[in-house]
Amino acid sequence: MNTSSFDVIVIGAGPAGLAAATEVARAGLKALCLDKLAPGGALINLGGLHDFETAADGPTLAAKLTDAATEAGVEIGFGEVVRLAGRGPWTAETADGEHHTGRAIVIATGLGKGRLGLPEEDDYEGRGLSHCAICDGPLYAGQPVIVAGAGGWAPYEAEELKAFASEVTVIDTITAPLPDGIRHIDGRIVALEGRDGLQSVVIESGGARTTVPTSAVFVYVGQSPAAEFVPDSLARDATGHIVVDEGGRTSAATAFAAGDVRAGARHYLADAIADGQRAAQAVVTALAKTT
Repeated sequence: MNTSSFDVIVIGAGPAGLAAATEVARAGLKALCLDKLAPGGALINLGGLHDFETAADGPTLAAKLTDAATEAGVEIGFGEVVRLAGRGPWTAETADGEHHTGRAIVIATGLGKGRLGLPEEDDYEGRGLSHCAICDGPLYAGQPVIVAGAGGWAPYEAEELKAFASEVTVIDTITAPLPDGIRHIDGRIVALEGRDGLQSVVIESGGARTTVPTSAVFVYVGQSPAAEFVPDSLARDATGHIVVDEGGRTSAATAFAAGDVRAGARHYLADAIADGQRAAQAVVTALAKTT
């Protein structure tokens, strides 16, 4: 069993997590940023960032944030956290049996995969249901596709799909600003159809149901916080998001949350980065009081 000790452990190396880790390291604290995949989180799978000035695409921004973190002295670790214990110091246990302890913890694990909530959904996973436009978009070149959801990362994904699909349709009950050239249907998907992979969906809108042909649905609704490892001692809201104050502090004095995993997050890229920086400032203040 490997063990290591830090001032701050940041769980999640997406934009919020990397921003938080960078700021605490710049303040002179020993920081570990843990992620089960590569640094960058959802950014790795995003194409053009048309409303973000400092980078042209997701991987480029992910690289910039990662470089900034390592230059600040952050240790980047790989491992899926399966258990978080303590009240400060905290211990983060990974699936590989590693134990990392920290005087403070920042949870920035974002959201899990979207779900439509349909009984037949698992049957179409990988056979027409996807969660990554840059990964799977080329598979549907010249074919109609649907994006379920219009908030969070969905507009980026819809824009990415325009480069491949014959038509991109966003289905959501909430009207949100969408890139030009993308069709919008006010409704929700209530059924998936097709014998050899996905061929169409049934949409319910205003009490009526309509069948819409499609080769794929990219799901960005029904996303839940990726926080199964978080102890019950940290307060959550009704949807499972971690409740924090204006500085990102949870119901525990040395535990903080930032980005999409926290209650009230707006699910915008710039907000996630600012959220991580704000939580880092609160961490620095909290630890200064304990020394």
